Amino acid sequence: MILGVSSPLLSALSSPLLNSSIISLNFPDTGNRGAPKKSAGGGTRSDDETCLTNEDNEPPLVALMPNRENKAKTASDTPIFYGYIPTTTASEGEFVLVDEDENEVYYKQFSLPSTPGIIKLEIPKTVALKPGNYTWSLMIICDSRYRNRDKYVEGSLEYVVLTEELENQLKDKHSLEKAQVYANENLWFETLDIVVKMKEENSQEWQELLTSVGLEMLAEVPMINCC
Repeated sequence: MILGVSSPLLSALSSPLLNSSIISLNFPDTGNRGAPKKSAGGGTRSDDETCLTNEDNEPPLVALMPNRENKAKTASDTPIFYGYIPTTTASEGEFVLVDEDENEVYYKQFSLPSTPGIIKLEIPKTVALKPGNYTWSLMIICDSRYRNRDKYVEGSLEYVVLTEELENQLKDKHSLEKAQVYANENLWFETLDIVVKMKEENSQEWQELLTSVGLEMLAEVPMINCC
């Protein structure tokens, strides 16, 4: 019985560390889910020869997003993107962010990692998005002379201002509790970023989050220092 539990055990049961291990991080349904298709997860602008080696059972080029439409919300003016880069002979990648008026607000070309893995792309504070909708593209440059051979994945984001009520909900909460609050509000970028940073010590939550959005094939993929 609870009344018979010693005081040290009661303290342990109420500790943030233990409570964090039982948080459910199933992201709410925001659209079509399931493993990304080759055409949607890694499109190509041409039927020409590709620079992806298509290793057996390897996922395609894919953005870590909560649905096949690659649409998500954020409450940050500097959101962080994560994407899986498969085995490729290409050496350069490209990321472009465009606003509702089709103005390019951020562009970055970067060296691709030598091994497949999940990369992190940070929007710098100098960009500082404004509330509204944006579209983005993540590309592998197969041949800089013929950009129609690029392999790419694209999608959109909506930047919304964090409400005072939500800010109050986040106060004094540990990281996984914050991730749960963000998930409940369909704020994918914040939810994912918290779980990525804690994936080594909270692999169960990492697995659960990815599985809830159809990306379980990436649960064992390493993070790559890139970009």
